[in-house]
Amino acid sequence: MIRRWMCRLAMAGALLAALWGTAAAQLEPNLGALTDENAQGYLNPLTGALSTTMNSAVFQTGRVPRTGFNFEIGARVMGITFDDADRTYTPTNPPGYEDSEKVKVSTVIGDTKSVSVVGNATQQITYPGGFDIENFTVAVPQITIGSVAGTRAVVRFISLDLGDTDLGSFKLFGIGAQHSISQYFPNLPVDIAVGGIYQSFNIGDDLVKTNAFHVGVIGSKRYGVLEPYVGIGLDSFGMDVKYDTNSNPDVEDNIEVKFDNETNQHMTLGLRANVAFLMAHAELDMAAETGVAVGLSFGK
Repeated sequence: MIRRWMCRLAMAGALLAALWGTAAAQLEPNLGALTDENAQGYLNPLTGALSTTMNSAVFQTGRVPRTGFNFEIGARVMGITFDDADRTYTPTNPPGYEDSEKVKVSTVIGDTKSVSVVGNATQQITYPGGFDIENFTVAVPQITIGSVAGTRAVVRFISLDLGDTDLGSFKLFGIGAQHSISQYFPNLPVDIAVGGIYQSFNIGDDLVKTNAFHVGVIGSKRYGVLEPYVGIGLDSFGMDVKYDTNSNPDVEDNIEVKFDNETNQHMTLGLRANVAFLMAHAELDMAAETGVAVGLSFGK
């Protein structure tokens, strides 16, 4: 059974790699046509999407045993839907270029068509198209193990060599912990725990690097096999991008774009089902973006 579930977790990792693999092959040359300011506008929709999805579906219960061996192993799938406003941005003129009119061009999730603009002295600049993405989904394996003094550990980890120099490697790592608050208040009518997790997510050697941190409190109560839960917390997210320019001789070859760290409130409403050794959940997450998440695990 363990082997079968590990295969399923590998499939979850492959899904996440597939979502990024094809895009990563074209993403770097697309960025190469942009200055650092325009690269920020182009990639900006990804910051909220990654912040919300990476920081979702970590904890689904406030019940943390004080002592004893307990574990869960499974997969989480998190997703958001982009707004139409995220599909375009207004570019900033590169050095030495003046456009004849202001235009809106595609972000990374926008229309696939590139846009060419003619400026002064018949100069022309072409802004790359996007990947026409309406929904953004991330799938990750997750292991939870405990408990010591009402505390258990949480780990998320994928490391894949995508086997192509255009795609490079793909890595996601997360580690966190959850601690029972209810153990100090035995008469509480609900189970309450506080938890946090740090995660990093990298594409290629240096193309995209992200860091996410979530901390929050979750409360839940079991009614037979069903367990509704509510969580409230804070998300922190940062992203760095490094690429080579391929179009503007006035811009240095290597460009590094550092996005400002963002902090957002994160509220979760969810329902978990506990049937023997299987646990399934579905939740609504309201954070940098509004998204949904589902998961399936087995354990004790």
